[in-house]
Amino acid sequence: MATTKVIAIDGPSGVGKSTVAKALAKRLNWTYLDTGATYRAVTLAWLEAGRETSLPTQGAWLRQLAVDFQAGDILLQGRVVNDAIRSAEVTANASFISAQAAVRTFLTDLQRRIAGERPCVLDGRDIGTVVFPKAFLKVFLTADDAVRAERRWRQVGAEQADESLDEILKALKERDRKDSTRELAPLKPAEDAWRLATDNLSQAEVIDAIETEARRRLSDEA
Repeated sequence: MATTKVIAIDGPSGVGKSTVAKALAKRLNWTYLDTGATYRAVTLAWLEAGRETSLPTQGAWLRQLAVDFQAGDILLQGRVVNDAIRSAEVTANASFISAQAAVRTFLTDLQRRIAGERPCVLDGRDIGTVVFPKAFLKVFLTADDAVRAERRWRQVGAEQADESLDEILKALKERDRKDSTRELAPLKPAEDAWRLATDNLSQAEVIDAIETEARRRLSDEA
């Protein structure tokens, strides 16, 4: 598969992957392929189909789903579902759907097809290890647990947040444990990942660093 123009950004929860990936794609004029949105789109389709638990295991059902990205929008069966996939109901059921092996296989194939058609930036937890092991740049972002927790706390409102900083830190550690120990596509850096510690970097500095490395590699390939 042609993965020359793919940048895979992986890392644990709360490290800022999505924000960085979106900004980087905009700077490079590439497509930001929101992998999480594809899982949410399948979750929405499953909810609308009646929540039959066997559906996400059926390849035939998955293959008839038309999931795509067009001009920054996520489409399901031809309709824009940007808002619908962010509903509380979808959020509550997305973990169940994303844990299904058939769903992961279906969406991995979809993501590879889209990235084969256009240069893409993707973020997640297994992009560089499973989805695009031959991506020309595999970034693994890290930050101390306390740093990530405080970032998330400030993101959700700081003192006005529904959760305390300690609660967010506890949840973050538990998410890390589950992500790194799951049997299917666990969180871990690819052997050839370009690692970047973000503890003492601003968001803009992280984006600048990755852009510089990406352009250096693109120049070397030219």
